[in-house]
This record gives sequence, structure tokens and C-alpha cells, in this order.
Amino acid sequence: MAKVTEKKKTKTAKAKKVAVFTCSTCGKVTKTRTHLCSPAKAEQVYTCRYCDVVTGNPRHVCAPMVAEMKYACESCGRVTPFRGAVCQPRTIQ
Repeated sequence: MAKVTEKKKTKTAKAKKVAVFTCSTCGKVTKTRTHLCSPAKAEQVYTCRYCDVVTGNPRHVCAPMVAEMKYACESCGRVTPFRGAVCQPRTIQ
């Protein structure tokens, strides 16, 4: 009788799918939708980290967020609390 050998199953690392977003204003490529000069609608709805409202508007702005605004984009004028969220950040005085 022939000897039957069993092949070991090895786990292969699956390549992670990384979402890539490109800003239509400056061409910057990011892994997240946080570059807001030209935000892409990545999700149907999301929860605002400042006011906890659930919205589908990628340009949602609320009073608590306005209080945190620190940067304006030299290119498009958008304001944001995050330096990396716009093409050409300028500190708001």
C-alpha cells in the first residue's frame, strides 16, 4: 500500500487593501479622506468627533469644530483644525 503524505497548509499574508484618495485641487494622495480641500465621500454617514451628530455631508461644520479651527488653505480657503487636511496650510491669526 502506498504511503499518503499530507501537505501542510500554510497561511499566506493577504495584501491589505488601502483606500487611496487624490485631492483634485493639489493632487495630494492620502490613505484617508482627511485631506479636505476636495473631500471624497468615503462613507454614507459618519459621526462628527466634535458634536457627535451623524451626517453624510463631508463638509459638515459645527460650532465646537469652528472653535478648534487653526489652519486655512492658501489654495482654496478651506479652514480646518488639522494642518495636513489642506493643500497649502496657513496658520489662522
